[in-house]
Amino acid sequence: MNNIISVDSLTDIISNSVGILIIFAVISLINDNNKAYQLEIPIEHSSDLSPVFVIAKNDALLVLNTDKLFTNAAMQATEGAAKRKRSFPLDYGHLLGEIDKRKGLIFHVEDIEGSKDWHHFNTLEKPTSALKDQLSLINPKKQFAYFFVYDEVGESSISGSGFEAFRKAREYLKSRGVKSGWKPVDSNNPANICDVSFSPLCRYLPSYLGSS
Repeated sequence: MNNIISVDSLTDIISNSVGILIIFAVISLINDNNKAYQLEIPIEHSSDLSPVFVIAKNDALLVLNTDKLFTNAAMQATEGAAKRKRSFPLDYGHLLGEIDKRKGLIFHVEDIEGSKDWHHFNTLEKPTSALKDQLSLINPKKQFAYFFVYDEVGESSISGSGFEAFRKAREYLKSRGVKSGWKPVDSNNPANICDVSFSPLCRYLPSYLGSS
């Protein structure tokens, strides 16, 4: 019979239905240290803008200088760290690097308190701050901010995981007309930077919600 739905067709229908549900379920409640934060599900869209990567962990943020990070990683790779598949110091913000064929350069924070020397999100409320200076360098006509948001909580964290730091930074960027994208990460699924030609895992795009 021509009206019988194939397995592939059924899969497409289910996938489309899930996509529609995600669009309507734009508010996700995330419980964090007995606090509830309203965060939009990251519904991404294509863009010609280039990403500026930021890691949000505990109460702090680290803006990544990719040129410096990849230079440091290349030096380590030539010394054999990549071949032995071990983590190596990147000499940048207490980050350790790891090279993966699919995920490119993977970032590990040295320990749960490794972000203590990063910029605290509440410095954005001050007239001047190093964090504000770094975020202000993002050109809204050419760039957007892409956040790797840790959902793990350090013992010294006041606000909880990296979601509050991410939310404050995104509010500041939005006031400047800068778009943002994000995804949750943790120690088992850490931040990574690579080229989309290697893997779909390397696609970094701004989100519709909270970005325009």
